[in-house]
Amino acid sequence: MVEHNYLKNLLSKSRFNLRLHNIGEPIWMLLFQVRAQTFKQLNPGQECLEYILDSFPVPVCDNIRIDRCKIYKQEEYRGYCK
Repeated sequence: MVEHNYLKNLLSKSRFNLRLHNIGEPIWMLLFQVRAQTFKQLNPGQECLEYILDSFPVPVCDNIRIDRCKIYKQEEYRGYCK
């Protein structure tokens, strides 16, 4: 869409991440509550809802910077640029 100039002022990836992380916890909680209520209304026959959170390791540091990283030094946090 950017190539065809449909989106003129698109944020860069880093600027988007900064704005995303500046969203406060109360707003996230409200968002998840609204989503849960919507799901309950769309599925009235289910009395008990179960939520499953799937997690998996995500590379957080490039190979070139892993030696300088102070938080993550384990091998599973190594990433690479495509």
